[in-house]
Amino acid sequence: MRIYKYVDARTLDLILQTRRIMFTHPADFNDPFDRPRVPRSGYDFEYYSLIGDELMTRERQASEADEAWGKCAVSSFTRAHDNALMWAHYSDKHRGAVIEIDAEEAGLTSKQFLIPAQFGSVIYMKRPNPDPAPARGLSAMRARQITSGEDRFQIDNYAGLQRLFLTKGLAWAYEEEVRVVCESFRYHWGDSNESIDSSWKKIVKGDGNAGYGWLIRPSAITKVFVGMRYTGLDQLREQAGMLGFEIMLPDRNQRHDFEVHFISGEGAD
Repeated sequence: MRIYKYVDARTLDLILQTRRIMFTHPADFNDPFDRPRVPRSGYDFEYYSLIGDELMTRERQASEADEAWGKCAVSSFTRAHDNALMWAHYSDKHRGAVIEIDAEEAGLTSKQFLIPAQFGSVIYMKRPNPDPAPARGLSAMRARQITSGEDRFQIDNYAGLQRLFLTKGLAWAYEEEVRVVCESFRYHWGDSNESIDSSWKKIVKGDGNAGYGWLIRPSAITKVFVGMRYTGLDQLREQAGMLGFEIMLPDRNQRHDFEVHFISGEGAD
């Protein structure tokens, strides 16, 4: 399974140097509406908590579930490397690149993810589905239970998780997004910002928010498509020699369409 990640030039260099793919909390997404929100219709009754004897209203129960699920982290990919809108929006106006990733080689199809890549296709809709049935398994306690084992992906939980993480507004359909959702970093930390098995590394980004870098094999990066305005080609060729990926260059020949086209960088000027 090939998936693609649109990046600016700086992020491309970081990924190639560290071989880590960043996962981000939904609260840090560029779209404030794009975060897990449990349907309130899934809570049928209110009750008093055993601790503090506080009234657990439907809204409070759902808000606690929202907070619990918000501790997950997501990495976004797409199915297409030649989407002109994506190049303009996510690859720094064609100054960046698109990385082609073999999802299996990258470990992104592993069941240790809450949602592996092969189950991560985003569904686009004008309005959320009002059916409350999937919401009944999305409590805060259920979030902790689901994310506490090694084989975190379970098909029985998929409908609810799909509703939380894999639905977006219809206006975003052009992205053809594929998501991978994780919670692994909560359970494997040693005394540093790196997990005990080195598969995860906690990274504080430039905006002060935390991200989580997933280590991939060198062979997982199969191609890098560079933008029309990309300027780091000499360094990229060195990295391609070390990691073994193919460089794809923009086809600068005049065409009678508005599509983005590429040619192999092998032997190119």
